[in-house]
Amino acid sequence: MSRRPQMRGADDGPEPAPRDDARRAWLSHWKEWAIEQVPASASATTRSRVRLEVGRALARLGAQDPENEVRDTVQATLDPILQELAASDADATHARRKQEHLEQVEMYLGLVLLLVAGPRTTAMLRRPEYAKLVLTERLRRRLRRTLTGGESHQEVLEHTVAFIDRCLAKQPLPPRQWGRRLATGTFVTTVAAAKVLEQNPELRELVSKGFAAGQKKLRAALARVTAARKPPTS
Repeated sequence: MSRRPQMRGADDGPEPAPRDDARRAWLSHWKEWAIEQVPASASATTRSRVRLEVGRALARLGAQDPENEVRDTVQATLDPILQELAASDADATHARRKQEHLEQVEMYLGLVLLLVAGPRTTAMLRRPEYAKLVLTERLRRRLRRTLTGGESHQEVLEHTVAFIDRCLAKQPLPPRQWGRRLATGTFVTTVAAAKVLEQNPELRELVSKGFAAGQKKLRAALARVTAARKPPTS
């Protein structure tokens, strides 16, 4: 025997209204608009969070409300998320930049040692506790603690100058000879340093033909570090 078709009763609940479908489409439109404002590199978790928070923010609004009001609400919901993403990207950039500086410590040290080349520097480097390899590791540890990753090449050079200044201050006679001229042709001698210089226009300027611009910048960095310690002239 065939079953009789069931009829919907008054207590069975309403059928989905067309306006519900319209609201879902309206919400989807604004969620996707918000997703378009997010960087393409954002994770699936971030995109899901954006959709969820936009849906909550628009709970009391609808298609009948002014578009500008809706857009402002969505944007206000989106702004904190975008700021978090920007901060995260900045942190990643700084971490990458800091690592690059740490990998170039030997070159920074070599540049500064050439700047302060002289009897006192030579004597210091001959002492086992101040050998270039030891100084390189000490400088790397110091920079790892102090650098944020937001520093320029010039600022890292200034850190290096200050480090060497402190090391030389602990050496016996002869006195420091900060003004000694650099030896042309020995500015950068290692293959590793040359390779890094090729990849960094800022540092390439420091060893440009004639070395004039580079010497001026390095000497300016040195002057800033040592000016306060220079005895007054009578």
